[in-house]
Amino acid sequence: MKKIALLILFVIGSKTTILAQACGVLQNLSSLQQSQIGTIFTPLDTALKHEDLFHIDSLSNELINVFGTEAGKPDSDTAYTNLVTNTAWLSLNNSVLLSRALIDNDNALYADLWKVAKGMSPPAYQPHSIFLRASAEIASGLLKIADKEPNITRKTLYQTWATRAFDSLATMQLPSGAFPFPDLRTYGDATFSSIIQNFLNSCGPDSVNVLQNGWIVDDKGNGEFKFDAGIIANAYYEAYLYTGNNNYKNIALSVGNYLKPLKFNINYNYNSFVSIGLTRAFQLTNDSTYLERAIKNIRYSVCPGQIANGRWVDGHNANSRYHSIIIQNIAPTIPNIAATHIFKSDLDSMTYKAVKNMVDYTYTCNAATGYRWAMKAYQLNPGIIPLTLKDSITNLIGKHINHSAATASFLDVHTMGEYLELLSPTVQIENTEAQKSKLTIFPNPTNNFINAGYTLNNNEHINLSLYDISGRLIAILLQEEQTKGEHSLQISLNQYPKGVYFIELKTKEFSSVQKIVLIN
Repeated sequence: MKKIALLILFVIGSKTTILAQACGVLQNLSSLQQSQIGTIFTPLDTALKHEDLFHIDSLSNELINVFGTEAGKPDSDTAYTNLVTNTAWLSLNNSVLLSRALIDNDNALYADLWKVAKGMSPPAYQPHSIFLRASAEIASGLLKIADKEPNITRKTLYQTWATRAFDSLATMQLPSGAFPFPDLRTYGDATFSSIIQNFLNSCGPDSVNVLQNGWIVDDKGNGEFKFDAGIIANAYYEAYLYTGNNNYKNIALSVGNYLKPLKFNINYNYNSFVSIGLTRAFQLTNDSTYLERAIKNIRYSVCPGQIANGRWVDGHNANSRYHSIIIQNIAPTIPNIAATHIFKSDLDSMTYKAVKNMVDYTYTCNAATGYRWAMKAYQLNPGIIPLTLKDSITNLIGKHINHSAATASFLDVHTMGEYLELLSPTVQIENTEAQKSKLTIFPNPTNNFINAGYTLNNNEHINLSLYDISGRLIAILLQEEQTKGEHSLQISLNQYPKGVYFIELKTKEFSSVQKIVLIN
């Protein structure tokens, strides 16, 4: 139901000679260009369905030539935003206070979040009137905020709101693993009414089975549910990490199984929701077939649409809002791609260009669409996002959080939760097995490098992260799958200034943090 009728939305492009992103210039295609695009569109759609990469890439190159100088220009402009000048991040204490103000401003909604998880729009709570993904993102944000909340009453309250919403949403999951879409025609929704009607018309007599009790319950295998499914899978993945509830894990995996066989779609950001859902299933199971499908999804149906300056070729996905969504959704997959993978170089380069474009555009054009994308990019390792670019991202996050504190702009519960996650590692109690795996660091103090050692009791996906003394994430040092047994590695720290740091080893099973001192 989320396909936009404009033909230019369904275009895949590749490389171009455009080197900069213009400010305030919108895409304007001639009738001849639109006709030429239409001629190429049908074989491209066929190539995507048959996963024919050679023809996907060759047809993309043809399309980029048709777009010409209009490639990468958005279909609508990003609002001018005069961000505050302060780049210093809010402290954990001040961030908790900000989260309290944010939640207190609308706590009635969060208390009734379980109703939103049934598709009931506040304050009237009309059934079948709201996207189910909304409750999933809010509930995930509440868990992240609760994790850093020192007040036990507030912590318990946030966790109760969140888990009740997740449990309520769980009852809405379809046998396919996907989640239904509300029939928004009833509410005269300007965007989705015609899309839903066209979809039901295409179903013919079977539309009586597709639409039941105010919900679209069957997307006929065309992937119309993938947008919501990807968001909800990610939220349940995060909920599992924070609560350990195996039911949440199983829900995320069910979504992954729904996403896995879907055909490639002709909208880049739409496909990126598939990649994040599949990657979360991989991280929960270590089943490489999920990851390989996620990687293939990005390479075949996201990457071909990118032009040289980092934007996507069509006006819809060249819009900063959707460009930033692509960054958010691909960020979990990219670090998991093995160094020897055939698509590693292509997708690392794609990610770097996408992030670089958004950073430059935000600074140069004073145009901002929020900063979830920046927080996701910030966590990518230096092999993908070099430290020079990371410095700019660090400053952007600081500008945004201070702008949010001053004006409440760009701030919601999910964004606040992600920001709090960046400030300090999640505190976890190590069980007996985890104690055996405890991270060891030597020499300490050090003036250059450290040796890190640990033992894994099972095959695990590990994250080794570096934080400064305030708990701010500095770098992802290592993020990969490792086998059971003893592990050791040497890490160079000569690019960082002297001071006190923390290194955290985190797996699905445990977290271990060690303080280190870097001296001259």
